[in-house]
Amino acid sequence: MDWTQGYFTELGYTFGYYRELSPAMLRLACLCRGVETGFGDAPNYLELGSGQGVSLNIHAAGSSGSYWGCDFNPAQTVEARKLAEASGADVQISDDSFEEFAAGSDLPQFDIIALHGVWSWVSAANRAMIKQIIRKRLRPGGIVYVSYNCLPGWAPIVPIRHLMSLYKRQSGDMSGPTQLIEEALRFTKEIADAGSMFFRQNPFAGHHFGQLVRQDPNYIAHEYLNADWHVDHFSDVAESLAEAKLTFVGSARLLDDIDSLQLSPEGQAHIAKFNTPLMRETVRDHLVNRRFRSDIFVKGPRKLSNIEQREAWYSQTFLLSIPADEIPKKIPSGQGEVELPAELYDPVIEVLGNDLGQIKRVRELAKHPKLGGIDFHQLVESLVVLTGAGFLQPAQEPTDTALDQCRALNHYIVKQARVSMDLHHLVSPVTGCAIGVSQITQLFILALDDGLKNADELATHVWDFLEEVGERLVKQGKKIESDSENIAELRKMAERFLKIELPTLQSLRILEGRVSTGKTATV
Repeated sequence: MDWTQGYFTELGYTFGYYRELSPAMLRLACLCRGVETGFGDAPNYLELGSGQGVSLNIHAAGSSGSYWGCDFNPAQTVEARKLAEASGADVQISDDSFEEFAAGSDLPQFDIIALHGVWSWVSAANRAMIKQIIRKRLRPGGIVYVSYNCLPGWAPIVPIRHLMSLYKRQSGDMSGPTQLIEEALRFTKEIADAGSMFFRQNPFAGHHFGQLVRQDPNYIAHEYLNADWHVDHFSDVAESLAEAKLTFVGSARLLDDIDSLQLSPEGQAHIAKFNTPLMRETVRDHLVNRRFRSDIFVKGPRKLSNIEQREAWYSQTFLLSIPADEIPKKIPSGQGEVELPAELYDPVIEVLGNDLGQIKRVRELAKHPKLGGIDFHQLVESLVVLTGAGFLQPAQEPTDTALDQCRALNHYIVKQARVSMDLHHLVSPVTGCAIGVSQITQLFILALDDGLKNADELATHVWDFLEEVGERLVKQGKKIESDSENIAELRKMAERFLKIELPTLQSLRILEGRVSTGKTATV
């Protein structure tokens, strides 16, 4: 029997990181919907289809608890185990199939089970096995995170996926994986260029295909060339997961459920007519033309009383993950860019930005003199919006264990920057989540570890490395060829790193020490 079960394994999946999978973000998302999360500070956590293990290992390093990952591709579990060994966190990695994993006798009852994208890419038999794992291994009150491709947004793209998958099946195994992807894209483009009425009458399909050819081949392989692939309406998924005793709670992406951001006034008025989640979510998906959902389901959810919910908000803590003056005045939404009202957001951001690195508790924020004129519900919504937009993070006082694990994992990641561009996130023990950090920034961190301090030293150090490996910087899509221009650009980047990025990394305890005091910042 073919162990791949039709899944594309010739290329590994991407090394992506997804903040929504973290216990801290899942807990906050449930609080936004007034639902109790029964797990404590040390949950039993399972990710099914954990891929390269980036999210799993980052969250294990930055948080307490026991973390389990299952991905049947052994090449991917090798990478996941490297990260686990680097951090020393409590992580168990399995390359079993879902059926084999479910038969294990040593599995605990899990507080959280997460599936990112997997639901769309596996067979009906594996979907049934996923539901069996949830039914037997998720404790009452436990959370399931499931993200998946959905309708109606995928409707004009489905034929493109079918063409590429058909080409893969008909071409056999004559081509290598990268060549196969190139040939499948060329096959589809030739159809579009031959006067296809489908592409003429569905201009979005052509626009999507134009973007697709610039995507990571590893993503294309897994999204477009697997034997099993499903695109569902929300109602289909909710009804299927109800068989595992799950109830829909809300989106893991905090901005998705804020109708004032996502819907027009007419859309808001229309969706208000529907009381059941099945109808409201289906209508909302059509109003915004959603093509990907990130849903939270709970096994036996308990609604918090108004008093309980308010007390939970008072206890919630946050920390900015970018400097206050870097937060834009507008954020993207379902209605295009939306301006954040200055009379509300400016004082909130100012207070959050005071005392860089100090965790802010909502109870203290509500009492702050500069926020005295802001209604409590407005304050909470502003914090949710800033968190959903990625500027603010739920925070925690880090344990010594988390500090050690994050330091070890981050050290491993930045060392990899000299040989690979795969890993581009570093974990904070304060937030339990990660922030994106470019390869150049990681090289600057390595330069700090070598005792270098000023922008000229950092720029020269990184340029020597780039020259050694035959690389040049790329600016506005064009490679910078001259040595002097590369060094000048690196100096600008180093100045920004020292002024903006480094203090932020230190405030998140990703880096320790402060260059301004003469101490070397180390991972």
